[in-house]
Amino acid sequence: MNQPTVSIIIPVYKTEQYLGECMDSVLKQDYPNLEIILVDDGSPDGCPELCDRYAKEHEQIQVIHQTNRGLGLSRNSGMEASEGEYLFFLDSDDCIDGAEAISRLVAQAEKKKADIITGGFRRFDGKTVSAVNTHHLREGDYTETVDFRFKGFFMYGHLAYNWGKLYRRSFLMENDLKCRAYPFTQDKAHNMACCACRPVYAFIEESVYLYRVNEASVTFRYKENFMPVWIAIASDFYHFLKEREIKNTYGDLMAFHIFFGSFFLVKQELQFKKHGVWEAVKMLKKYHGNAFVRKQMAALAKGRYIDKIHVFSWKVTIWAASLLFSLHLYLPYAAGVACLRKLRVDERITKSRYKKKGDF
Repeated sequence: MNQPTVSIIIPVYKTEQYLGECMDSVLKQDYPNLEIILVDDGSPDGCPELCDRYAKEHEQIQVIHQTNRGLGLSRNSGMEASEGEYLFFLDSDDCIDGAEAISRLVAQAEKKKADIITGGFRRFDGKTVSAVNTHHLREGDYTETVDFRFKGFFMYGHLAYNWGKLYRRSFLMENDLKCRAYPFTQDKAHNMACCACRPVYAFIEESVYLYRVNEASVTFRYKENFMPVWIAIASDFYHFLKEREIKNTYGDLMAFHIFFGSFFLVKQELQFKKHGVWEAVKMLKKYHGNAFVRKQMAALAKGRYIDKIHVFSWKVTIWAASLLFSLHLYLPYAAGVACLRKLRVDERITKSRYKKKGDF
């Protein structure tokens, strides 16, 4: 029986020093039917020439050269050019974890007749590699619950990433599920829309992806436009549901997204700005000025959606923080986040996601 083709889509921009390592991990895959699409997003370094060289040396590789459009739209370019039954998104500073990664994902996709298949991942910095970050998610009717969405998108995050997953191409195309052009968090926006279209999810425990901890990437930079982009993601998702006439409102995704926006606003000010807590208070006040934000936080303060998640500590934390926010008690909120950071609670939560203690 012929095995389905997998299209590996790799947007490339300013990653000349990492592209070779990335491509080595792709070319050593033991899965036979691979289509590799390199999308040169107007990279100003030597990446365009490297991409062309790989295409000349390997017939399964094609290159798309385009003016700079950003990560999300580059993935769309790759999707439009792809012919595989499945799609795998790979960032050009990351790697596929192990020669059997694609084979394992395809085997699970075929076995479960799934639309989105998620594996574990490991983090690395060029010197050390972490243990496997496992997803703690299960299949079946549970994927229709608020608890599944909370754990997958917020508590563990595995559903929020485009990388480390295999997507059935027909599911994305039939539902017109294209990536958005947000400057960051575009992965979560895309996968929230995917979730609302009720895919069949499947999971494997093994790591299939090596995520590079690259402090030069947008993930680790101060984001001046954090607030409008974060709000736009939730607001656009609301309009997506309305336009598609999706009966289940998935309001929990919008509310929890807005809640974590308030947390990250504080965290960003504490991490990058000299003003600390008082600057964080100012940002929270500004965030509260948006009517959409107020509505979502007020719903959480009244306990909506919170009773549907299973982890008690998160129930208490989200309810208490949302209540403080809704009552304009910004200073206690910001001070609370500062205390959590000082006690390194967020660091311990991150480490708890791994199967065993790793290097990060």
